[in-house]
Amino acid sequence: MNNPTNAQGGVLAPIEGNAGTVAERCRLAGGLLRVTLGDLREELGYRRLGKYVLDEVAETLTAEGLGWFPAWRLSPRENSEPRKEHELWVFLRDGGLRSQVIDAIQAPDGSDVPTVLNGLLADRPKDLSPDRKLGLIREILGL
Repeated sequence: MNNPTNAQGGVLAPIEGNAGTVAERCRLAGGLLRVTLGDLREELGYRRLGKYVLDEVAETLTAEGLGWFPAWRLSPRENSEPRKEHELWVFLRDGGLRSQVIDAIQAPDGSDVPTVLNGLLADRPKDLSPDRKLGLIREILGL
């Protein structure tokens, strides 16, 4: 088990048997990684996953330069009964197209949405079907 001081320090620590922290594994995976709330809880050294642990997880991921989706998974107001098997995607907030698209979708007030979404179509035919546009978003997200 991880050192419980991890929870107080807000630092991700490797889970036994895993190669590095979520942040390290995300970087090694090309900037996108699927994890469970249980993985994140263990890395912070918590034994239980209460709804207020979600705030600590969110703050730690942000401090590590990571974002996540769906955003509601780490919101105590929206996820009042978090479960260790709940999955979320963690991504690098590196300013790349993937990060820009996710941020534009999750927080459109803080993004130049038309520019970001038009960036999806750069060097691509203008007459893409809605299905093909969704396919491009899935491609960017690595799904």
